[in-house]
Amino acid sequence: MEDYMNLIPVRNGRVELRKIEGKYYLLIPMDSKLDFLARKLHRNYRRIELDEIGAYTWELCDGQRTVREIGKALKARFGDEVEPLYERLVTFLFELGKRYLVEFKRRDELV
Repeated sequence: MEDYMNLIPVRNGRVELRKIEGKYYLLIPMDSKLDFLARKLHRNYRRIELDEIGAYTWELCDGQRTVREIGKALKARFGDEVEPLYERLVTFLFELGKRYLVEFKRRDELV
């Protein structure tokens, strides 16, 4: 787990967080030719619904904060509601990473 604490999650700049009818969504553009059918069904974006903790985590993935710093901010805002904190946070961030919604950098890789 300690190996992940100093990674810096960076949001995919094409993905937008939007609150729609009281719910938070990540809007992922569907602009590939392979997305033709999905666009017919779901318009121009895929949507992933997030709860308030997920939406706040997304906002904290600004390319400046480490996983450890994001965890501290989550703990300060949500308290015990986010426990077990780092297990949940790392799992969530890696799920975003698998979908190319965030990428991970180290401090020395930032320009």
